[in-house]
Amino acid sequence: MTKRVEQLPLTVERLERALVLLAYFIELDGDVHLSMYEKSRPNSAILKTKEAIKFRARQRLESYLNEGGGLKAIR
Repeated sequence: MTKRVEQLPLTVERLERALVLLAYFIELDGDVHLSMYEKSRPNSAILKTKEAIKFRARQRLESYLNEGGGLKAIR
């Protein structure tokens, strides 16, 4: 029976580190890892876009709360 490894959430930072590692493998092993590298790059862009959207939304909420708006006003 194998032990199940808990999967960590995919973040921009983790994906960027994985791309660096893949780049290193490409340098060591050659073309064998190119397709994996190319498939991962769009995911990085998507995650960065999602993070940017969440950041702007968080800024808007914080601005609203700092101006005296409360959560009760939203509900």
